[in-house]
Amino acid sequence: MDYEEAINKQYGMSDLGTKILKALRDEGIDTKKQIQENLASIEDLHIRGRSATMELIQEAGLNENTNVLDVGCGIGGPARAIVTEFGCNVTGLDLCKEFCDAAEIINNQLGLGKKIKIRQGNALDMPFDDVSFDFVMVQHVLMNIKNKNDLLSQIHRVLRPQGRLALYEICAGLINPIYFPVMWANDPSINFLINPNEFRQLIKDNGFIELSWKDGTAKVLEGFQIRKSKQSSTRPSKTQPINYGLIFKNLKEKARNLIRNYEEGRIVVIQGLFEHIEN
Repeated sequence: MDYEEAINKQYGMSDLGTKILKALRDEGIDTKKQIQENLASIEDLHIRGRSATMELIQEAGLNENTNVLDVGCGIGGPARAIVTEFGCNVTGLDLCKEFCDAAEIINNQLGLGKKIKIRQGNALDMPFDDVSFDFVMVQHVLMNIKNKNDLLSQIHRVLRPQGRLALYEICAGLINPIYFPVMWANDPSINFLINPNEFRQLIKDNGFIELSWKDGTAKVLEGFQIRKSKQSSTRPSKTQPINYGLIFKNLKEKARNLIRNYEEGRIVVIQGLFEHIEN
């Protein structure tokens, strides 16, 4: 099995966009506003979801003239959030065909197809011209990429001078190995976690200067504790029309392992903002 096939097997869910919209319609959720409100809780496919996305971009200086690239765009949640909030033009790039198809279906349903372009492609060989973007965002992507140097080189190539790169990534903790399966890998074959200090230096070595670097693991663990407290002290709420189970196979086991990996220090999450400089 080649790499692209392995990634599509890991993430691909047949007719995902259609299934998401149908699940919403079955609950009487069909206006653009209702769809956006209900999607917000599941469409950002990384830990802490929409909150993490908005924290990541708050120092990016986005406006309606900013050309944004979302590497590993998933089903397009962060791209839609950025367009709605700032009016930017956003291009989403993802290797998973089903994610790209779902993103386009949802974007068109919400009337955002003209502001968001979705491209299926490999981040190690981006189908974009040099100096095409003002801002590049990467969230929970590098766990699946072995050659991180090539990815960072590609980002540097397509980003304009003084453009900014924002990353929100899972890195290796002090304890290993991790428990499988997790959302990004059912086994070690497509799991390529890197030490955060090594990753930090690699970014700098590829032509970026650091503006900020934060360890976000404490916020993740705090969120787990809050959720546990709520679950133990409240009655079960009405089942949501859509949840991550529509997107991730074998969700319960993967979620349990994810929490355990964080709690035992096997993985950490970092947030970084960098500026492009000429090599």
